[in-house]
Amino acid sequence: MGIPKFFRFMSERYPLISQLIEENKIPEFDNLYLDMNGIIHNCSHPNDNDASFRITETQIFLAVFAYIEHLFHKIKPKKVFFLAVDGVAPRAKMNQQRSRRFRTAKEAKEIKEKAERRGEILPDEEAFDSNCITPGTPFMAKLSQQLEYFIAKKITEDADWRNVQVILSGHDVPGEGEHKIMEYIRLCKAQPGYNPNVRHCLYGLDADLIMLGLLSHDPHFCLLREEVQFGPRRKSKGSLESQNFFLLHLSLFREYLDLEFQDLRSSLPFPYEFERIIDDFILLNIFVGNDFLPHLPGLHINEGAMDLLFSIYKQILPVAGGYLNESGHLRTDRLELVLAELCNFEMEQFERDYGDTANHKAKVSKKKKAITQAKAKGGLVLTKPQRQLFDNVHAFVMARRHDPAGAPTELMVPADLPNKDKRFLEDLASSLKLRASFNKVDPASNKPAITLSFPAIAIDDDDSDNGPSDEDADSDQSSDDDDSTSSAAEAAAAPSKHKGAKSEADAAVDRVLGRYLKAKVDTASDDDVDPEEDYRKRLDAQMTEWKKDYYKSKLEFDYSNDDAMSKLAFRYIEGLQWVLHYYYDGVASWGWFYDYHYAPKISDLKNVGQMKFEFDLGKPFRPFDQLMGVLPALSSQHIPAAFRDLMTDPTSPIIDFYPSNFEADLNGKKQDWEAVVKIPFIDEKRLLEALDKREVYLGIEERKRNGFGHSREFTYNEDGELFFPSSLPGTFPDLVHCRAVVKNFNLPTLDGLHLVKGLTKGVELGVRALAGFPSLKTLPHYGRLGHHGVNIFQSDSKGVSMVVTIENAYEDAKTEAIANAMIGKRAFLNWPFLTEGLVVGVSDSLFRYEMGIVGGQQKVIATPHQSATLSDFQRKAERAEYQYSKRMGVLIGDVDVLVHIRPLKGLKRLDDGAFIKDYEETSKKEIDQAVQVTVTNVVHDDARFLESPAKPIREEYPDKTKVFFLGANAYGTPAHVVGSTDASLAIEVAFFPNQAKENAHLRNLVASRARVQYMPSYHVAKKCGITSLALAKLTSSMMLAWKDQKVNVGLSLKFEGKGEKVLGYSRKSANGWEFSDKTLELVKEYVQTFPEIATMLSHRSGVDVTRATQIWDESQVDEKMAELKAWIKAKGVRDLETVPLYAEQLSKDTVQQIEAFTSRLVDTRTAIGAASQVKRVFIKGIPRTALLKPNHAPFRLQAQRFELGDRVIMVQDSGNVPLSARGVVVSINSNSLEVVFDVPFLSGTTLGDRCAPYKGATISFVSVLNLTQPQFVCAGTSGDGDTSASVGSALERTLGPIGGTGSAQSNGRGNGAHGYGAGSGAYRPPNAFTPSEAQNGKGREGSTQILQRPQQRHAPVQQDVAFSGVASGKQRPTKAAAASGSQVNEINPIMAALGIRPPAANGHGQGGASRGAPRGGARPPAGAARPLPATNGPQVAAQASANAGRGRGGRGGAGANGRGRGGAPRGGRGGRGGAAAAP
Repeated sequence: MGIPKFFRFMSERYPLISQLIEENKIPEFDNLYLDMNGIIHNCSHPNDNDASFRITETQIFLAVFAYIEHLFHKIKPKKVFFLAVDGVAPRAKMNQQRSRRFRTAKEAKEIKEKAERRGEILPDEEAFDSNCITPGTPFMAKLSQQLEYFIAKKITEDADWRNVQVILSGHDVPGEGEHKIMEYIRLCKAQPGYNPNVRHCLYGLDADLIMLGLLSHDPHFCLLREEVQFGPRRKSKGSLESQNFFLLHLSLFREYLDLEFQDLRSSLPFPYEFERIIDDFILLNIFVGNDFLPHLPGLHINEGAMDLLFSIYKQILPVAGGYLNESGHLRTDRLELVLAELCNFEMEQFERDYGDTANHKAKVSKKKKAITQAKAKGGLVLTKPQRQLFDNVHAFVMARRHDPAGAPTELMVPADLPNKDKRFLEDLASSLKLRASFNKVDPASNKPAITLSFPAIAIDDDDSDNGPSDEDADSDQSSDDDDSTSSAAEAAAAPSKHKGAKSEADAAVDRVLGRYLKAKVDTASDDDVDPEEDYRKRLDAQMTEWKKDYYKSKLEFDYSNDDAMSKLAFRYIEGLQWVLHYYYDGVASWGWFYDYHYAPKISDLKNVGQMKFEFDLGKPFRPFDQLMGVLPALSSQHIPAAFRDLMTDPTSPIIDFYPSNFEADLNGKKQDWEAVVKIPFIDEKRLLEALDKREVYLGIEERKRNGFGHSREFTYNEDGELFFPSSLPGTFPDLVHCRAVVKNFNLPTLDGLHLVKGLTKGVELGVRALAGFPSLKTLPHYGRLGHHGVNIFQSDSKGVSMVVTIENAYEDAKTEAIANAMIGKRAFLNWPFLTEGLVVGVSDSLFRYEMGIVGGQQKVIATPHQSATLSDFQRKAERAEYQYSKRMGVLIGDVDVLVHIRPLKGLKRLDDGAFIKDYEETSKKEIDQAVQVTVTNVVHDDARFLESPAKPIREEYPDKTKVFFLGANAYGTPAHVVGSTDASLAIEVAFFPNQAKENAHLRNLVASRARVQYMPSYHVAKKCGITSLALAKLTSSMMLAWKDQKVNVGLSLKFEGKGEKVLGYSRKSANGWEFSDKTLELVKEYVQTFPEIATMLSHRSGVDVTRATQIWDESQVDEKMAELKAWIKAKGVRDLETVPLYAEQLSKDTVQQIEAFTSRLVDTRTAIGAASQVKRVFIKGIPRTALLKPNHAPFRLQAQRFELGDRVIMVQDSGNVPLSARGVVVSINSNSLEVVFDVPFLSGTTLGDRCAPYKGATISFVSVLNLTQPQFVCAGTSGDGDTSASVGSALERTLGPIGGTGSAQSNGRGNGAHGYGAGSGAYRPPNAFTPSEAQNGKGREGSTQILQRPQQRHAPVQQDVAFSGVASGKQRPTKAAAASGSQVNEINPIMAALGIRPPAANGHGQGGASRGAPRGGARPPAGAARPLPATNGPQVAAQASANAGRGRGGRGGAGANGRGRGGAPRGGRGGRGGAAAAP
């Protein structure tokens, strides 16, 4: 669990440390580490409060797999993927685990009993017990098997996993997951040749991972976690795709810490070492909570504990003589200074909570009044303690005068003086110009002290001083004369050679001393006791009683027991050292633990400086020993049967370890999970003795589970195949062609090496940090703590934040000069999370500067603002300043100049194979950024977005490369390369000839579906008897103030501002909002149930209704509002999911019809004899533009459009959907598709219960190829496509020809793409697991099974043909000639043309001739041949499909003549603006 509330505190104090993960906007990482237990808990018991919730182990395994896939493809590690499951923990952690599991079991029992009392009928199956997520249980053993299988499957099938070393440290390897990860990092860092700039990403939910990441001292380190929400919980959409993830950048955290402690740079008497500051920061955080020690009493983060600790640290470090934490070694002598200051805090806190301050203030007030009266009579008035202090100072000064050589150099006074006496001493020292130091330590008593000393004055300084003429000793003015007293003090410190000067100095001293000597001592009080002293004595007595009660009630021993108190203090400080060892070096002792439930009071941590510690490493518990040590009797089902009765039998020798009832003490905390669970500590000796006697009764499998294992390493072997058996027979298929090599993994060893503490030599920091790792130092700035109200977690921060102020480097520059320097150049936006963009304009309050043509040359042109654009500039400038200030805690100053930047989308692949940068092409995507936060250059470019020249075709497409064919007659068919020349390729392709008919049938099925009927809003309003305006308000969000809160009483069925609707209820057409019958019935019932609201909205439309009391009077408003809230909740309108206006979705009934049809297709294709229907062809002379490689999909498919019912094929070889799997689009959203695939696969979903299990997936537009609407058909072997020599500059590519009549982008009729998915960037969907079915096409009865490739005979090979003939439709495969003997004579009917013998890929390899030209679409791929005449399109289509009676011409597309029409032979319809090479 780590440190409660720590994440929120740090996020508010350092607002920029977290970054929302967006595609292409996060760093590239070398290593990804998963602390697996958080994932396992999330996937197995998402809702512990629901007594009816049930989940099977198989569902848990699949959910864990999906989560791992999702995280992998969020981060895409390049070198190492480390999965760490918690193994047996040290005893220090087992105490916390024991407390948690006892509380969890008790709460689960109470929830079940409560549900039964309410009369709920619970399922017969037992609920999942999360306590089984403990090393050694059968569940964890099964999970380890499943993880090994899953990793082997992914490495075999997912290209992104193949170049990564995957390490699995399971439950049978001792150690907590996150600490096994840190041990790996530590040991790697110690190896020769370690890269100091390794980029780490660690996933986990514990806040103390921040500490572990910081102490690695590797700055390129991020923490990955789900979005944290505070306050009211929002309804979750329930899918991983909708879950936001954040990166916490430790590079920024480090820089914030540097700003936090920057004042120490000038105040430390020893070198300022920031890495040591980080180590001390980690130590300070241990005080407020960790997994191994209870927090110190009174220190709570939400009550200012961190502010206090930082303040104390800044105060004591300059006098501590060095740092507190020396790379894991605790300096107890220096720690004692921190504890001394914390003692003062403890006293002040006690005084605030328990002190009799009212009576004390009355006495002090009386005392002050008496002193004031005495002062009114003339002269100073001193208290008795003050007089004693003065006498000591007087003697010190006079001793120096009479014997300078023999007199003491310092006067030391105890530091525990009352505040008023400290002020008195400070004033006296100031009057005498003595140097006062308040942070010294008395070497005799080793206690804090205040020292007075004379200033060091040069002995030859003979400057005389002109003293005042007034020498009246009783005059306040003369006593305060700085020059006189300074002269006197300097003379006493360094006697002058000149007699006259010495006499004057002595006279000045005498004037000051004389005034204090003549001061009266207060005797005006009725009693002789000083009220301050009396109050302190009584407060000390009260505090002693308070402590006695604390130790008696909490720790059950006497406060007066010195031995017990000393042991308690020692054990706590020893615990601090154990934790530091654990963090920095690994386990110091497996058996050590803090054997108390509570920490001592701070003031009782005494004699810390003399404490020394030694630890015995020992050995970890065996798994069953830990199970018996942490599980309660309620979870005994996870324990071997031989041990179970030890938990429940009254005669058991360890029955006292398992209480059924126990106390949970909040101990100053507010949340139940923070409570101290008061159960007895395990006696290791007794426990092991009891278990050893029964160990002989363990079975073979149980003995294996009770031992330790090895971590496992997985790597990809391209040349060999192995058989990997299913981990769950009947559900998961065997891996017949597994290419994963699995072996035991051993951590790197030291072998004479030493762990590297601090930074590694050669690390890049600040502005030199690697690409994607943000740094404040990329802009000139400074930071100061202050209350700024930064908006974090949807609320304004109430604490202090580190406010960063940007120094504007362009403050004195002219806008025109800025424009000339920036326009057409790259720049980096979104500081400090820099992402690249292209500057296309610069503007100020007068002009917008853009590139234009003047005299035939490009030149920056200034265009004056019109009134509208001027107000637009002002609005954008104010918004930029506000966003940085309110959201990020950054002050950027007035925004006088805006830079207009088109963000980099990614790379674009040209027809010749070169990659160039692709910037956003529309002004809607333009970012308006203040010039002062614009970075123009970086040290390290992001390697993912570097332009590259074309590779030779043979290098880019070696033999056996898997591709998809983009020819007209077999569009989208999987294939593989079988040969190449310098200019072209040869492929083998296979397909079922009737696939075009299948696609058409699916589209017709969708087109003929029962559609929801919508009515115009005025029609609905009329039927409900209300006005259109009333309907608009009722169907939107309508807030009413009631009981100091705002309540939404609207139906929330439409969102005009957000551009969202509710499927099945509302939609927006060109004529306005329209509503369904469901909405009509809902509104009717609303109006009938609450007619007062409808009347108010309809008949008083001019009144702004904002309060409930405007509708109902005070006597009934509460009753009516409660009734209205209950009605809205009962109707479930708040649970309806909103989607963008342009989103579309098929109903569940239609999806089921689609599934029924595709299931029949699969049965037909896998039936015996189906292989004979496959057409197989070798095609030669193919240009690279006619083939699509899986890893090119993100660069080539960005302009696709889709419609509901479109047939698609998976063309990316990474993600959670198998390569070549076919499916049907059932939902279209703003940036994704929902597809139901023909066969189930391991990571498939139900799409919100709309399809069969394991068949649905949410994917990006660029991960599938649209087969129903072919939009990338390649028509020939050559063409005038884009090449690296013809594309022009980045600015011209982005804006079009400079000085032309318009942009080259689509306006609906040109070359641009239309429809859904246009402009989508590169995307890597969640990872995949290939489904399978029973072999030989025979399914198994019972539960859903994952399909596997059938082992059937393959179809014969057809003759070779030339690509030019196939593309033009002039040549078709025939059945005449078989392939030569050297050719392969078998083919897999499902994985057509992807089965390089033996078949190695999964999914469907089907393809076929398309029916007609594209129904609409994008421009043809660059490099394609010039479009054929429109008349040829239908002819080719008619020839390509034997059964197609009517060819259909294309609409839209890249027509050479705009709207030319062509003939339609054989009854085919002519195309408009003929698409290139229509099939």
